[in-house]
Amino acid sequence: MAQNLASMASIATELKYTPVDSIPAIAGGVRNAFNSHKTKPIGFRLTQLRKLYWSIKDNEAAIVQACKEDLGKSVFETYLSEIDWCTNDIVFVTQNLQKWMKDEKAPDIPLANKLLSPKIRKDPLGAILIIGTYNFPLNLCLTPLVGAIAAGCTAVLKPSESAPSVAKILQHIVETSIDASCYTVVQGAVPETTALLEEKWDKIFYTGSANVAKIIAKKAAETLTPMTLELGGRNPAIVTKNANVRLAAKRLLWGKTLHSRQVCISQNYIMVDREVLDPFIAEMKLALKQFYPDGAKESNDFGRIVHGKQWSRLKQMLESTKGKIVMGGDMDESQRYIGPTAIIVDSPSDPLVAEESFGPLIPILPVEDLDTAIRIAGEVHRTPLGLYPFGNKQETDRMMTETQSGGVSVNDALFHGSLSTLPFGGVGDSGHGAYRGKSSFDCFSHRRSVTSTPGWMEGLLDVRYPPYAGKLAKFKKMSELKPNFDRDGKVKFSLWSYVLSLGTGSKTGGLIGYTVILLAAFSTRQYLDNSARSLIIPMGKRAPKHFAPLDAQTQNHHGAPLLKGIIFDVDGTLCKPQSYMFAQMRQALGIPKSTDILDHLHSLPQPAQDEAQTAIRAIERAAMVEQEAQPGLMELISYLEGRGVRMGLCTRNFDAPVTHLLQTFLPGKTFAPIITRDFRPPKPDPAGILHIAQAWELEDGAESLIMVGDSLDDMVAGYKAGAATVLLACKENEGLKGHECTGVAIGRLNELVGMLEEGFEEREGEGEGVKDGAGSER
Repeated sequence: MAQNLASMASIATELKYTPVDSIPAIAGGVRNAFNSHKTKPIGFRLTQLRKLYWSIKDNEAAIVQACKEDLGKSVFETYLSEIDWCTNDIVFVTQNLQKWMKDEKAPDIPLANKLLSPKIRKDPLGAILIIGTYNFPLNLCLTPLVGAIAAGCTAVLKPSESAPSVAKILQHIVETSIDASCYTVVQGAVPETTALLEEKWDKIFYTGSANVAKIIAKKAAETLTPMTLELGGRNPAIVTKNANVRLAAKRLLWGKTLHSRQVCISQNYIMVDREVLDPFIAEMKLALKQFYPDGAKESNDFGRIVHGKQWSRLKQMLESTKGKIVMGGDMDESQRYIGPTAIIVDSPSDPLVAEESFGPLIPILPVEDLDTAIRIAGEVHRTPLGLYPFGNKQETDRMMTETQSGGVSVNDALFHGSLSTLPFGGVGDSGHGAYRGKSSFDCFSHRRSVTSTPGWMEGLLDVRYPPYAGKLAKFKKMSELKPNFDRDGKVKFSLWSYVLSLGTGSKTGGLIGYTVILLAAFSTRQYLDNSARSLIIPMGKRAPKHFAPLDAQTQNHHGAPLLKGIIFDVDGTLCKPQSYMFAQMRQALGIPKSTDILDHLHSLPQPAQDEAQTAIRAIERAAMVEQEAQPGLMELISYLEGRGVRMGLCTRNFDAPVTHLLQTFLPGKTFAPIITRDFRPPKPDPAGILHIAQAWELEDGAESLIMVGDSLDDMVAGYKAGAATVLLACKENEGLKGHECTGVAIGRLNELVGMLEEGFEEREGEGEGVKDGAGSER
């Protein structure tokens, strides 16, 4: 804040024009600075941009005050279109400049010429003259300056004298932040600008009116100086009967009230289908009331015309129209105020349509159909700066196809011009060249084509040296391209070429396509062969061979993790499925099927909830008591323990019943820890299984765990949570009851143990089959 106040105090003087006789020396200084090559290193460019950023930030309060004095701009609009625009642009450019500066590989080079290493350098153009304008006095000066600095150029900045307060701020920002020998500000009006145009520049960047652009272009032509011209236009908006009339009226009104329509890309007139004319006007009046409840004149959000001359011009335009005012029309010369004014006109030749208003006047021209609107748009201005079509997709596509413009905002007003990284520029007499974002860097850079010819190629290049006798055939063989079309312009189809190019039309495209296919095939094969992490073993199918060597003592031959832990799903694997117990719970507690049991419990008062919990535990215990240890379960668990494999449980049941279950038919066996309900679908919790890996101190994390369960959903949850393998015992929808499913699970585990043992014995070189728990040889 102190810096802002100090800045405002130091700038509180009258705008002083630069002496005309000093301008040649200023121009010569920036040319000499460029020729010293000091601006070319990326470090210099980034430093200048960063300093410029902080100078803008330090002078925010002064910028807000200056925009208020010159243009009546609100604080919001000043940050939106001036301060934040410039600072965001600098940040974006600094983050990408290194990438933009790199040499590019030249595209579409024949294979034989690739030996020359063709590339494209990005060289700075040189000394730049930037002439700004008043409607966005900070933005339209600093944004091109940022591009010039990024490209490695030097620059002279000429702000608009019509916004003197901002001009002073600009000079202060530049002079107190960046290298004065490379970047400077010239203040003045016509004499000073004329003197600047007498100098030789490497590029002129001008934003303003077409009339002044013609003067600049004529002067630049004398020295063949390239230019970027950002001009204006009689930009049309077209609203069809299929458009959303409410949104069209609201958005187009905003386009005309932003900065009192002193915006070059705002629509100059609106063509509306007669069928929706009345509702369109009604919606625009409603939107105006919403924007400014107490009226535009009393609102701090509505700006003022830049100066009295411009205000008088707009007043004269309104007085000369033959149209009918249907909204607004209020004016106040003392405040340079003109309210948003909608006028229905009956002809494209009306002054409000034929001339660019550059103010808050909204001429509305009713049309019979889209054909008429497109025709009138081309007659009024064939190449405007912007086009604003409102309608369905077929209509808006047609409008873009059958018209020309610098840019288009479909179903909106000037939105394409508000994206700071999207190229912005005109076409035809609305301007040429584009800038913003990377386009600003390109605007002030020369794309310099470079080749490097090695000495060993001299033999190949002999064909180019005279005498040429007998060399033409060789040259044609080396360079001639064969057409893929006949004399009627029809493309010749060749199946062989189509196969080679994979339908891309070029050998390079075909090579890329086949490379992608081969890589995809290789990746798929690798994925399928990659350890047992994605393995789901359905009931009745044996595991792939590469799973066999897994053992707690050594890795498999694919380098897969050691098997260090198994997590058993209690529900349906070690005890009856929950569906069995849930049915009993619902019946005992009178809970309908459509209601979740836990949700029901939580809705009960505490005494009733305690009683229900007691009843549920009794049902669970009763169900678990019915369980019997499956044949071979104790032997299986003992085997796993002997191999150093740890065991855990996954359950939705309460800890106490689970403990009871283990004490009932697995005495003396330790299962820890227990994963609770949140691990399971529909809320799988990867942290649960990873917690087990951490608790068991598994170096390779969850990849050495196996999840064993009875339903596909459980398996998917375990896999997503990080288990190396999910072993699918069976699914209830296969018609198996709970105890049958449990038996299948134990059988599948025995099969897994058999495979582990088989792998162990194979590594020992025994090579003999092993027998499973039932005694059958594998």
